[in-house]
Amino acid sequence: MLKKATRAFLSIFLLTSGLMLALTFVPVEAASFDGTYNYAYNLNGPNGWETHQVDSGFIVRNGRISSNPSALSGTVDSSGNVHFTGPSPYGGGSATFTGEIYSDGRGEGEYRDSQGLGGRWSVARVSGGSGFSGIVDAMLNIMFSLSFIGEAVGLSGTTAAAVGTAAVIFVFVMVVSIVSTVGSRGRRRARAKPKFDLDRQGEYEASQPEAPTRIHEIPASTIDVPPPPRSPPVGLDVAPSGLPDRLVVQSSWGDGRVDLAWESLQYDPERYDLVGYEIIQLRYDGTSTAPSRMVVDRLPPDSSGWSGPFDQTYRWNTGGDLEGYRVDALFRDLSVTDSSRIVRVGSTAYAPIG
Repeated sequence: MLKKATRAFLSIFLLTSGLMLALTFVPVEAASFDGTYNYAYNLNGPNGWETHQVDSGFIVRNGRISSNPSALSGTVDSSGNVHFTGPSPYGGGSATFTGEIYSDGRGEGEYRDSQGLGGRWSVARVSGGSGFSGIVDAMLNIMFSLSFIGEAVGLSGTTAAAVGTAAVIFVFVMVVSIVSTVGSRGRRRARAKPKFDLDRQGEYEASQPEAPTRIHEIPASTIDVPPPPRSPPVGLDVAPSGLPDRLVVQSSWGDGRVDLAWESLQYDPERYDLVGYEIIQLRYDGTSTAPSRMVVDRLPPDSSGWSGPFDQTYRWNTGGDLEGYRVDALFRDLSVTDSSRIVRVGSTAYAPIG
């Protein structure tokens, strides 16, 4: 019996050691980031930093990033490094998103758009993905948690973990073997006993087992809200020399109309020529996670205000489909020969929420 036990222990030890070495050297490419994710991003709005979430809005297939609705495009490499582009959450031009997705199905990073505005984003996987790397990590963690058994006899590292795991498996196998042997003997004794007298059958009653009282609660799906950047961006990094950095716009909302007003800008007339103003509506229409931009009016350079209808709806955004209006002052750069080069200086008036 002792020799059989020793051979069993050595067999389990060799098998465990080989398994640990194989798991330790599993290539990184085995990890898969494919799946569907909940997606969140933040932006610096009229009331400070606010977070927007899109359930199941971030998709990875064979390392390629897409979204629902279609807006984002990029890649995830074998190490989880992320690079993708999409519409700017601030509603102007495109933005570049960078960061990392981890093996546990979560990811985070930062973005910056063509206006110099930025923020943070995060994802949490809700379906798909092989989960292979997570299984490997869990198995290794369990094995190394048993290394104290091997360390007790002077071993260390992988050898200690292998001996500890093999010892636990050995004890488990022996217990199962003993229980199986005892159960087999009991069954043989039971078969040797005489059968119940059929005349006394009515003295025995069968009862159904009680239903288990234990309830498994499934937690609701959650997604981490990304924190704001360490230095929240508030506008363009560097304003062109000779131009103001922004246009100050005052807004009034009510009675089905919006009134916008702004003061005249101070600029260098020898370098720039004020061509006029554009009024741009920012509205969610279901085609993207960011509001679409539509030019609704163009005004001459002596303008100082604009009025239009304010028909707020709530089909695509719980805070309101009409995010607001942006006013851009258009300047022609006189220092270049290309007369089509236009520099924009503007600001956004956000619609009230609710």
